[in-house]
Amino acid sequence: MNSAGVADFWRDFYWASSIAHGERFPLAGPQIYQLIELGPWWFYLLALPVFLTGSVAWTMALVQLLAALKYVLAWRLGLRLLDPRFGFLLAVAFAIAGWSTAALVFPSHIALVETCVLWLAFATWRCASRMSGSNAFWFGLAAAACIHAHPTTILYIVVAGCFLLLRHRSWATFYRLTGAALVAIASLLPPWLDRGTEVVAALKPIAAYLGADIAVDPLHRIVLLAAQLVVGGARWGFLVIDAGNDGAAHAAWLAWCVCIAIAACGLAWAMRTSSRMRRWACLAFAFWVAQVAFVVLLRPITPVWMVPSCLPPLAFLVAIGWWQWFAARRRIVAAIGASAWAAYTALCLAPFSFLLQRGPEFRMPASVNPWHDAIDAGNRTVSVRLAFYPVRRIDRVAAVLCDVDVLHGRLAAVIEPTFAAPLRNACGRWPVLRFGGTRPGTRHVAGIFPAASLASRIAPARVVAGMALYDDVRPIAPAQGGIAAPLRRLQITPDGGAEEAALDYGFDARNDDAIVLTNRLSMSAPLQVEAVTANGKAAAPAYDDGGSMVYACDGCDGAQSVHWLFRLRGIERNLDLVVLPAHASP
Repeated sequence: MNSAGVADFWRDFYWASSIAHGERFPLAGPQIYQLIELGPWWFYLLALPVFLTGSVAWTMALVQLLAALKYVLAWRLGLRLLDPRFGFLLAVAFAIAGWSTAALVFPSHIALVETCVLWLAFATWRCASRMSGSNAFWFGLAAAACIHAHPTTILYIVVAGCFLLLRHRSWATFYRLTGAALVAIASLLPPWLDRGTEVVAALKPIAAYLGADIAVDPLHRIVLLAAQLVVGGARWGFLVIDAGNDGAAHAAWLAWCVCIAIAACGLAWAMRTSSRMRRWACLAFAFWVAQVAFVVLLRPITPVWMVPSCLPPLAFLVAIGWWQWFAARRRIVAAIGASAWAAYTALCLAPFSFLLQRGPEFRMPASVNPWHDAIDAGNRTVSVRLAFYPVRRIDRVAAVLCDVDVLHGRLAAVIEPTFAAPLRNACGRWPVLRFGGTRPGTRHVAGIFPAASLASRIAPARVVAGMALYDDVRPIAPAQGGIAAPLRRLQITPDGGAEEAALDYGFDARNDDAIVLTNRLSMSAPLQVEAVTANGKAAAPAYDDGGSMVYACDGCDGAQSVHWLFRLRGIERNLDLVVLPAHASP
């Protein structure tokens, strides 16, 4: 609930809200790489908390609870495989530093990949013990859940199916697994019942995918991704949480590498002393390499949301290593292993602690966003300021916007990506909203963060859920702004326009007024501030949170009126420029 949300989550929440209120019943679900559409089951699952609570926060809480089930399932699996100690160590091993926090950063169906893989493991266990029709049906449901979490889990399904065929060599087993496969395939059929021309045109042709995206530099990228999974992801995790101190982040990463090395020694030790452990370790390692290769082959880059499917076998290997240290007969050896494991656990939890609080900056490579390409291992980094507003606050601020016509400032930037779905649930109807714009005769409300309000030196009308709201707003640009239009199929983000242009805005304001410039859709609408002048003199922002800038004329006390000139380059319809008057309009 401390997440700011991502485009995929807001798309999911929009469709879930439409379903919960009986307005639209989609047959298609999330789209994958513009190639296929999954079934709509994820949208219908999220419709349950929306129907019961109407809350963004509780909907996201459900996503995180389902994602967190992986720890319970891992513990149960380890308990069945060996003993309670191994179950506990396996559960902790799933909290791999850096990568395990991806579910918090991307709170969508991707967050459930590991949970669904473990569900498949339990379904496979049941079928291995007794291949009945009911167990095969549950295997089919688990396979369908894996595919809908993300299709990178298909290799797990194939390997589990082959294992069961070898375990129970009979035509009855073949028929039951065929039925299970039909369950999984049937879950993917609904989108094909509604194939409009516009949908077919929007999807990437299979020929183009096979010709350009498959097996790009595979051997080199397989090695890089494997290294990133073991140690690289932790490195970026520590850099993210300690943006101002390279030394501390590097020390934490070195400590992590030492812990992984100790776990690897335990793994080698276990393989020497136990034939069962040697067999388990070899199978897990072989599958891990195969899964890494499979993921690498699918796309020319490896986004972070494709990484979770590679983590279960790696967690299994790490757990074996720690188990061997704890199982040592000599107390001093077991104590050494326990101390290293305690350090490993603390390092795993460190990124979680950061994501449970607001981070003013986010560290990323200078060349590429690490949440976009998991293979990037560059050394140069940049710090990007975050205009962070957690979803747990959106329900409260949405409830006071039911009678508003136009939103401005950071408030518009927070609500626009949600497709106004939180207002639908809070107000009992879909609002007729505009984000930015100069429409006369309508109610305009601007919202900025309290720190920005303090920098503006203008008291807000009220502060709601960490948003300082202003009822007296003088909009400058753009003339139209964005419209809260119904979400279209295959759409993920609000339409933001695509053409950049040089933009000049000149206007007059009182010397004690504040000017707020916001880039509402900063991910899709770049905005460059080339120059800002007040009465011909350069003006610097009094506040800049990476999304909104507040300007106040500090040297204008002797002038009754100030002429402002903003020279920008960007997409006009996606910016928002307003004046916050120091004195209420008559």
